[in-house]
Order: sequence, then structure tokens, then C-alpha cells
Amino acid sequence: MHPILSQAVAAGRIREWHDQAARDQLANQARRARREAAAVAAELPRPRAGSGQPEVPAPAAAVTVASREPVAVTSGQPAAGHDCQPAGGRAA
Repeated sequence: MHPILSQAVAAGRIREWHDQAARDQLANQARRARREAAAVAAELPRPRAGSGQPEVPAPAAAVTVASREPVAVTSGQPAAGHDCQPAGGRAA
């Protein structure tokens, strides 16, 4: 086999290995997020039996630890990202 073809085949295999490793890492992160979301849902207070409040089902979406931290919002300050130019516009 010609050396250039050998290099091309090897580069393709290496690319496949890297892609597989990235997919495995994403799957691991998804599993970890589901476990954390289940743990957070288990920690949520449930209404007592006979309290008259309907029971709320556990959230289906993954909840990260960062999303549970309080966020300080100041009045009068525009939210970040609202001072951007539109995609088609240019600065004068």
C-alpha cells in the first residue's frame, strides 16, 4: 500500500477513535446529570399526606448545581447581551 494511503487510513481511524471518545464523554456527562437531577429531586420537600396540596411530580429535566445558586439582579441595569448590534447591522 502506498504511504499516502496508509496515512489517510490511519488518520481516518484516529478521527473515528476521537469521535467515539467524545460520544462516550457526552454519554457519561448525561448520565451524571440525570443522577444529580434525581438526587436533587429526592431532596425536594414533599407535601404531607392530607395537607390538601396536590403532589408535584419530580422534574424531568436535568438540574445542575449551578442553577440552584441565587442570582442577584439590580434594578435599572440592562441584562447582559441586550446591547448587541443586530446581525445585519453595522456600527457607524
